[in-house]
Amino acid sequence: MNLNDAHAHYADPELLRSWDQVSGALKQIGLGYAVVNGTSPEDWPAVLKLAQNDTRIIPAIGLHPWNVNDAPANWQDTFLAALSRGAQVIGEIGLDTWIEGYDIQQQQEAFQWQLRQASERNLPVSIHCLKAIGPLMECLRCIELPQRGIHLHAYNAPLELIAELVELGAYFSFNAGQLKPGQSKTSARIRAIPIERLLVETDAPNMLPPVELRAFELPQSDNGDALTHPATLKCGYTAIAKLRGVSFEQLAKQVAVNFQTYFLN
Repeated sequence: MNLNDAHAHYADPELLRSWDQVSGALKQIGLGYAVVNGTSPEDWPAVLKLAQNDTRIIPAIGLHPWNVNDAPANWQDTFLAALSRGAQVIGEIGLDTWIEGYDIQQQQEAFQWQLRQASERNLPVSIHCLKAIGPLMECLRCIELPQRGIHLHAYNAPLELIAELVELGAYFSFNAGQLKPGQSKTSARIRAIPIERLLVETDAPNMLPPVELRAFELPQSDNGDALTHPATLKCGYTAIAKLRGVSFEQLAKQVAVNFQTYFLN
């Protein structure tokens, strides 16, 4: 049964160094598709190249809020050019007031411009939100959204907003790295999402899962950090199925339908 990763960063140099091993492990777990996100003009070409060489990869390009301050003046032209060269998803985009030195006004301008591109083309989007749910909701309530809806990656906002976000067309993804001990709020969110709006992701090589959810390992990064192996996707499915009280097979089947509906239709 194929498993689909709703949000990952395979073009990260740390993963590309071990790509032969990573690719083999993804085949081993039965990867169907992975949405591979870019975060700035610097990595968009690598995302597109990966997709050209691997039919499992759905290329996404976006200006991440962490990179807004340093974006080149012509980033919008480069963005549109990448869309014309085959990008199928807009992401990773969003708002973030956790990062040091953030400029929320610049972030909002970049986010809204990219969201308009998605709406005009009815493309999927992958949205990042960290300590900025208020500004994000204000934006989503007043701007035209893609007809197919929106995707909130690694959802970590209040339970009370889920119903409104569903009305706005939201899909929600979670990864094993959100399931560290003591993360009861994440578990509650996973249980609260309507099953037909639930997706699974890794955010690899980010969001390192707890040891018990690491069936695959990567070499440490150059600075000594442990990295999330993309094949831990299967561990995420296993943990989320347990939280939802369904079998692995039931979850995988439903998520495959959700993934097809949002990203591929």
